[in-house]
Amino acid sequence: MKKLMEVLAIANLGVALTGCGNQSTQSSSNTAKNNSEASSSQSTATTNNTSSSESHHDSSLWNNQKNEQLASFMQKWGPTMHQSYEQYDGQNELKVSTGITYPDGLSKELVEGQSGLIGWAPSGKGDYEYNVVAIYNHDGTEPPLPNRITYFFAFHNGKPVVLVDQSNNGDPDCHPTTNTDLESNFERIANQ
Repeated sequence: MKKLMEVLAIANLGVALTGCGNQSTQSSSNTAKNNSEASSSQSTATTNNTSSSESHHDSSLWNNQKNEQLASFMQKWGPTMHQSYEQYDGQNELKVSTGITYPDGLSKELVEGQSGLIGWAPSGKGDYEYNVVAIYNHDGTEPPLPNRITYFFAFHNGKPVVLVDQSNNGDPDCHPTTNTDLESNFERIANQ
């Protein structure tokens, strides 16, 4: 404790001798704490607050710019599959031909037969195994009806993944898509 007080006193003296009238008391106090090698809980708290605010700033895996890039890609990609896709806009429910509405329907959505793994999380970070950031749906017009292709663009353990649901009766059940073009482009957008 005595050494800690000596280090702080020396640091404060150094700050006082080199400081100009432009430095605030708070700045001087933080400089003294940061210059000391002592591990006091107060300087640890200061460091943790800085780290946590920086990581909070960068914690979002998904943002509006990426969402717009995905929308642009889907507008071009859909016609290559002879399909048109409607996007969940984040406000108005997206109703599919089987009667399910999203994002509320995610609570009933199974992932490869397992329930409770998927949910809406616009930042890509949430409390689910699969945190969905975008939903696109195509309702088919050819029998058997109803039929649909619903894509869930999500993050699983921080990594981008595209799930697809084509169920038309029973419980909605999705699985990872086998469309490599769709998956690679989502990954490219997500990692920008």
